Amino acid sequence: MPEPMSPDSSAHTSTPAHPPGGLVATYREILAAPGATRLAVASLVSKWPISMFPVSTLLFVSPVYSYAQAGAVVAVMLATNAAGSPARGRRLTRHGAPAVLRTCLAGYLAGLTGIAVAAAVSAPFAIVLAAAALMGTFFPPASILLRSHWTAVDRGRGRSSANALESALMDLSLITGPLMASWLSTSLSPVLPLVLIGLLMTLAIVLLSGLADHATPSAPLPRHGRRLGGAALVSLFGAQFFFCTALAATEVSLPVYAQQQNAAAYSGLLLAGLSLGSIIGALVLGRLPGSGITRLPVLLLLLATGTSAIGAAMFLGPLAVAAVSVPAGLATGSVFARFFTDLGAATPPGADHEVQGWANSMTTVGFAAGSFGGAALADALGTPALLLCSPLAAAVAASLATWSATARTRT
Repeated sequence: MPEPMSPDSSAHTSTPAHPPGGLVATYREILAAPGATRLAVASLVSKWPISMFPVSTLLFVSPVYSYAQAGAVVAVMLATNAAGSPARGRRLTRHGAPAVLRTCLAGYLAGLTGIAVAAAVSAPFAIVLAAAALMGTFFPPASILLRSHWTAVDRGRGRSSANALESALMDLSLITGPLMASWLSTSLSPVLPLVLIGLLMTLAIVLLSGLADHATPSAPLPRHGRRLGGAALVSLFGAQFFFCTALAATEVSLPVYAQQQNAAAYSGLLLAGLSLGSIIGALVLGRLPGSGITRLPVLLLLLATGTSAIGAAMFLGPLAVAAVSVPAGLATGSVFARFFTDLGAATPPGADHEVQGWANSMTTVGFAAGSFGGAALADALGTPALLLCSPLAAAVAASLATWSATARTRT
């Protein structure tokens, strides 16, 4: 029988388990659960298309139109994905995962094919944008399903280990996806990465469909259930937005800084160092039970300290920034994992998919705002000044996270 992807109400009241003996044992225990290894593979496979799409689109669309128009294609896809994510979460709850996954995959592939064909024949740019909007509107809700599942696991264990694993896989895809897309585009064919994106997403949906629940559509959540989690959830969504904005501004500032220092070759190294630190920090802190250092406000303030360290190192040169980037990224993955664990604690029973849909929207919108605003402010203020100011966003996020915890305690 397929493994359930949506947690039941009993998961909200599970007793935290004692942490296992070591780091490897923690994640071996998680992957030993029935279907967990297949879910982890599906998670990584579903993330590669996301990380490959921006660079693939820029390399394929810009020669026919322009860099600005290629960027608009990526922006339209992300915006429509963010706008429709909560609705896809609700549809997962009401209609079951298999039907929603199949429908979304069909629309996603149609949009992706439309982008490739329209650009290949130099069609009017409006057609390319329409295809990007179709692709984003039907973006398969793989991340919603996966986060709902891993959050339920963490809720039962009393720590963020499963979400830490999910965050580590996300960082791994961010390192390998753009490299893979760039190599395929420049060495073989610019259209090949788009073909691979479609194949990888199809494989991910096949893996998830085999494990998804086949439950009948659930009844609407009672009004009092939504109201109980409202204040805590809204505060967490706000904190998530500010965190993603600050993180995106940091990631944008690194390649801008490298170019300003006539050291463009360092761009990939600096971003990879940040992601490597994120992977290490998430896996190490994710195995710890609830403690002071794993609380979201503390992790956000640690992240702000790391960002300030990168800004200070920029006055010394690219080598100093490279040395600081790994320790500066240690809190990043842990913050992501803790966000989804705390969201799970504040989610009313039966609303997991919808809450994860809203969380996905906050992540996408936050990254879009941070990428645009970070590039503009880095050009106006300089990258060191931007990074020395960006901890303000992390401090706001920490305040909102503290308010959320207070509201949840009152409830």
